Amino acid sequence: MHKLAPNSRSRLRSLSTLGPRFYQVSVYMRRLETLGLVAATGRSDPPVSSVEYEITDLGRAELEERYGPSSSALGDN
Repeated sequence: MHKLAPNSRSRLRSLSTLGPRFYQVSVYMRRLETLGLVAATGRSDPPVSSVEYEITDLGRAELEERYGPSSSALGDN
């Protein structure tokens, strides 16, 4: 389990439940991407400096380890 800031955990959970989303490029998203918990989809919105991210299998495993099996099932809806 990685040590993640509350903001990073919140974004990871949002990606798990809501699917790919746009976020501004930030230290939080870069860290999640570096750890392999999220991946950029390749879509971006340059005027607002945002990139679309999706959760990875490793990210789902992180949520399951941290919050239990029900958290990873939320993203399967």
